[in-house]
Formats: sequence, structure tokens, C-alpha cells
Amino acid sequence: MIVARTPLRLPLGGGLTDLKAYAERFGGTTVSSTIDLGAHVTLIPSLDGRFEVVAEGRVETAERLDDLRHDLVREALRSVDPQHPPVRLGVWVDVAGQSGLGTSGAVTVALLHALRAHRGEAPDGAALGAEAARIEVEVLQGASGYHDPNVCARGGLLRLEYQGAHVTGHEVAMTPAARTAFEDSLLLFSSGRQARTKPSLDLLSSHLEEALPVLHDVKALAGELEAALSAGDLARTAWCIGEKQRLKERLPGHFVDDHVRDVTARVRATGAAPQLPGGKISGYVLVCCPDGQHDAVRAALRELSEVPLRLTQGGSRALAT
Repeated sequence: MIVARTPLRLPLGGGLTDLKAYAERFGGTTVSSTIDLGAHVTLIPSLDGRFEVVAEGRVETAERLDDLRHDLVREALRSVDPQHPPVRLGVWVDVAGQSGLGTSGAVTVALLHALRAHRGEAPDGAALGAEAARIEVEVLQGASGYHDPNVCARGGLLRLEYQGAHVTGHEVAMTPAARTAFEDSLLLFSSGRQARTKPSLDLLSSHLEEALPVLHDVKALAGELEAALSAGDLARTAWCIGEKQRLKERLPGHFVDDHVRDVTARVRATGAAPQLPGGKISGYVLVCCPDGQHDAVRAALRELSEVPLRLTQGGSRALAT
């Protein structure tokens, strides 16, 4: 049996500049971190010569690879080997899908990692991220840009640069004390909302020209955020995280409604900075509390469920058991 685990991600700055339409013309920049929630894939050989996929509470079987309905599974198998022999795959995620934490990117990376480990291969994070992004962005023309697979595969608190599909990156430099203070300042809440990302990003891409001034500001803000993190400036870090939310709400797309206005206003009233991660109205609310506003934020968002949050440094992992 092969078991692969790929962490989910928490975008902090620059998100949406990794979209193909923007990154190919202007280059994109993101600052984000993997977190201690993940996608898990198990792989075992087929017993009866059929493909079997267990995912999202459903079981699917097929005689032929082309007949698999699960897009990510089918295209991951095809990417590794267009004539891939039948296998049995299980896919689990620590959070509900379509929630804003990069589940599809993490699942695609975990599938590829399990499949390649089954072949005795040991791809690095950059290779896994590039292959997964090609499947999501190019093959499936899906809801994501190049960001999610690349940060989930590599792992850590990263600044990534996008020249179209070509992605480079480095770890954000922070002292241990500054990293601890930043991590301790963060709260994450679940609203239980789910929404598809593709309609939101399709709308943004179709109105790209009018969105360009804001997207340029979003990219510049990612650089400010990295500088604030490296300097251990928690107040400026919080401002950058909150400003990303304000900029996103100015973009064409499904980024703001009465729920978003209400939640962000309540958080801002405490002096903390809110952001709803992802390319839509997310099911999660990230809050940075630069001056210890944790209890005030919890009281302000008491109807939401707090989710324990830790940043991680490792990327995708696969092992044989």
C-alpha cells in the first residue's frame, strides 16, 4: 500500500495573480503557507482488473481508465501513464471540499505522489506541483491558478513567483521568535459554507482588463507582506492580510456579499484583520490579531466554529506500508 499526504494551504497575500490570464502577461506573486490539515490518498493494486475509486463518500468502479468520472483521479492516472494498469484509490480530505483551503490542488498532488511512488519514483515538490498545476489549469481548465498545487507540494511559508506555468519560490525568512508570534496571532473559523470557485474566477478572467489595476496592487501587496513578516512587524503583517481582503472585494467575481461584509466588519471592530481565503466567498475566515484580540474576535464570531491552526514546513509525503 502507498499512502500519500499533502497539506492544505492558507493564502496570505498575492492570491489571484497566479491565474493563467494574469501570470502569463505580468507575472504573479503569492505569499502563503501550508497548514496542518491535509489531503490523503491510499493506493493498493487492483484485485479484479478494474479501477476502483473511493472519494467524497462514493465508490466508483470502471473497466477502463477513460470511463472514470472523477476528473482529478482520471487525469492524474493519465498523466503518470496513459495506459495505467487498474489500481484501487482512496481519497480523503480533512475538511469539506469547495471550502477555500486549496483542497483540489492538494488532492491532485497527493494522487500524483501516490501514483509515482507506486512506480518507484520520488519526484520533488517542484515537479509534483508543476504536474498537478498542468492537470488543473491546462487539462481540466479548472477553477484554480498555479498557486495551490505548487505551495501544497513544496510546503512551508513561501513566496512563489509565477511566469505563466513556470514557478520559482523561496521560504520567507523569519526569526524563530517572529514566526512563533505570527503563528500565535492567527485564528481560523469555519462558517460551513461551500461554493464552487470556477464561476468566480471565470468572471474575473472575463473582466481581466478592468481588474488589472487592482491585481497589480494585490501583487505589490505580497511583497509588502513578505517584508513585514521578515521584519517581525506584526502590525504591518496584519494590515497586509486585511488589505488583501479589501482589494479582493473590489474585483469582479464572487468575493463579497452581506455575510462577508458582516463578518469582516465585526472582526475589524476588534482591531484585528480578517481575510476569507480563496478565489470565491470562502467557507473559512482567517483573522490576524496583532495586539492579542483573540478573545474579542472569538466573541465577535461566536456563531462560527474555531478550527485549530498550525503552519507547517513540510510538503507532500508518500510512503509504502
